[in-house]
Amino acid sequence: MKTSPDYLPNLISLLVVAMMGASILTLLPLWVGALSEQGHFTSQEIGWLAAADVMGIFISSASALLWVRRVPWRNVVLGGLLLFFLGNIASLGLTEFGSLMSARIIAGIGCGSAYAIALAGLGDHRSPPLAFGLMVTAQVVFGTIGFFAVPRIMEFAHINGFFHYLNGWLALALALCALAFPRSQKQADTALHRRGLRGLAHGRSLLVFATTVVYYCGVSAVWAYLERIGIHLGLSGSQVGDLLGIGFAISGLGSLATPWLSTRIGRTAAISLAMLVQVATMAWLIGGVGGTAADSAGSYLLYAGATIVFQFFWSFSLPLLMDQFNRVDDSGRFIVLCASAFKVGEIIGPPLAAMLMGEGNVVAVLWLGIACMAVTLAMAATTETRPAARTSSPVGEPC
Repeated sequence: MKTSPDYLPNLISLLVVAMMGASILTLLPLWVGALSEQGHFTSQEIGWLAAADVMGIFISSASALLWVRRVPWRNVVLGGLLLFFLGNIASLGLTEFGSLMSARIIAGIGCGSAYAIALAGLGDHRSPPLAFGLMVTAQVVFGTIGFFAVPRIMEFAHINGFFHYLNGWLALALALCALAFPRSQKQADTALHRRGLRGLAHGRSLLVFATTVVYYCGVSAVWAYLERIGIHLGLSGSQVGDLLGIGFAISGLGSLATPWLSTRIGRTAAISLAMLVQVATMAWLIGGVGGTAADSAGSYLLYAGATIVFQFFWSFSLPLLMDQFNRVDDSGRFIVLCASAFKVGEIIGPPLAAMLMGEGNVVAVLWLGIACMAVTLAMAATTETRPAARTSSPVGEPC
C-alpha cells in the first residue's frame, strides 16, 4: 500500500475526513433550525449549542500544531472519527442543555483531531491547490445532499435525523480510512517542535490568523441564522432548505473562479470584490426583512438571490485566506491552525448572534456580518501589502 497522499485511495480518504471536519458548519442552519423547532432551549442556549462542536474541534485542532507530524496518522484519525460517531449516538434524544453541550464538545474533539491531520495530508499533496479544490467539491456534495435530505429525514426522526445523517457519512469515512490512509510526508523537526508556537508567532502570521477569525465570526453568525432569516421572510422550512442546498451546490464554482480571477485582477482586488459583494447580499436581506419584498414571490426571489450569491463568494473568499496561511510557514505546521482560526470564529459568531438577535431581531445578525466583512477586508489587504515570508504558491481552492 502506497503511503503518499498522491495515491488515489489515500487522497479519497483524506477528502472524506476533511469533509466531515467541516460537516457541522456546513449544516449549521439546519442544526440551529432543528434546535429552535424543538422548543427545549432558550435562544442563548441554542447559540452555545451551535458552537459546541466547534469548541471541541478547536481544542484538538489547535493542539495539532505540536503533534501533527509526530503521531501515526491512521490510528489517530480512526480514533477521532470513532469518538465523533459515538458523540452523535450519545446526543440522540438529549433535551437537557448541559448533557447535549457536553456530548457535542466530545464529538468535536474527535472531529478536530481527524480534521487537522486531513488538512496536513492535503497540504502534503504534490499540488495543494488541486487537493484543496477537491476538498471543497467534497464539502459541496455533502452539503448539497444534506440540505435536501436532512429536512426530510427529520420529518420522521425529528432532531435525531441530523445525527443519523452525520453517522451515515462517518461510517463511510471510517471504512475508507481503515483501508487506505497516507503517512506524513514531512519529518518532525525536533527543534521546531521544541519552540512550539514561538517560531510561528510573528506579526504576519498573527495577522493572517486574526483575519480568518474575524471573517468566520461574521460568516458563521449569518450562516447559523440564515434558515431563521428565511422563515422570518415568510418561506417554509422546505423552501429554505432547498434554496440553501441549491446555493451550496452553486458555491463550488466560487472556489474554481478564484485562481482564474485573482491572477487577472490581483489578490487584493479579488479579496475586496468578495467582501463587498457579501456585504451587498446582507444589506439586501436587511431590506427584505424591513419590508422591501412586498409579497411572497418577492421574498422568495430576494432570499434565493441573496443566499446563493452569499454562498458563492464565501467559497470564492476561502482560497485567498487559505493561501495566506500557506505562505507564512515552511514546516507544514501552520496550516493546521487554519482549522483553528475557522473554529475560533465559529465559537464566537453564533453565540454573539444569538445575544444580538434577542427576540427575533435578525437584522442585528446581518449588521454583525457586515461589520466583520469590513474588518476582514482591511486586515487582509494589509497582509497583501506586506512581503511574503517565502515564495507564494499559486492561489488554490479552500479547505
